[in-house]
Amino acid sequence: MGGALLDGWLAAGIDPGAVFIVDPQLAKEGSGRKGVACVASTADLSASIAPAMVMLAVKPQLMPVVAPDYIAMVRESGGAVISIAAGIGMAAYEGWFGTDTPIVRVMPNTPAAVGQGLSLLLGNTAVDAGLKDLSEVMLEAVGACLWVDTEAQIDSLVGVTGSGPAYVFLLMECMAAAVERTGLSPEQARMAARQTILGAATLADRQPDIEPGELRRQVTSPGGVTQAALEVLMDEDRGLSALFLEAMAAGERRNAELSGTS
Repeated sequence: MGGALLDGWLAAGIDPGAVFIVDPQLAKEGSGRKGVACVASTADLSASIAPAMVMLAVKPQLMPVVAPDYIAMVRESGGAVISIAAGIGMAAYEGWFGTDTPIVRVMPNTPAAVGQGLSLLLGNTAVDAGLKDLSEVMLEAVGACLWVDTEAQIDSLVGVTGSGPAYVFLLMECMAAAVERTGLSPEQARMAARQTILGAATLADRQPDIEPGELRRQVTSPGGVTQAALEVLMDEDRGLSALFLEAMAAGERRNAELSGTS
């Protein structure tokens, strides 16, 4: 995810010389990004470097090991910290960097890799309007972004925005399997499913003032094929609405377990 964000920033025109990657593996192999310096550890950075922003883009289980390496650097530079790790709350970052350090917790999703992501942003009380604007510019390089007011909202929404692409891919699988039953090849079935979902999403995106329910009704002829199928999918007890609520509840429970709040 960090690489996707960096690629978006470089494509948007950020100076490669203003970026430093700290990654032991990439330091050996190279980042593949011209002009971007890559070092194995913070000890390899010049003492004169005073970052305006440090982005922590590591797996959550590595964060307690990685974050402390940046404490002195952040305190000396007065820079901000942005984290894209899931499951680690603001209290942990403020414990490392202090409550007076501007900290933005970000929850992006995988479509950021193709510039179509959705990122949830939460700032602590030290984040000012300028940093909010800068954070939006940085995240909008790979998609849309949405500020939330509380950590509870991130925990509730991550099952939709973060996990949501998996739900769409499952729908794609189901549609492709149904199409394949008509005699088309697996490749044709997958293409038909992909294009149907892409077309519907694009149509909704270009008409943002029209609610999804209204778009659905526009496709549904009374007594027609679509209505017959929707009566199954929208069944009050076993339809998508009931299943989705159950799925969200399961995701929230698991998120609480992973974050240690259950």
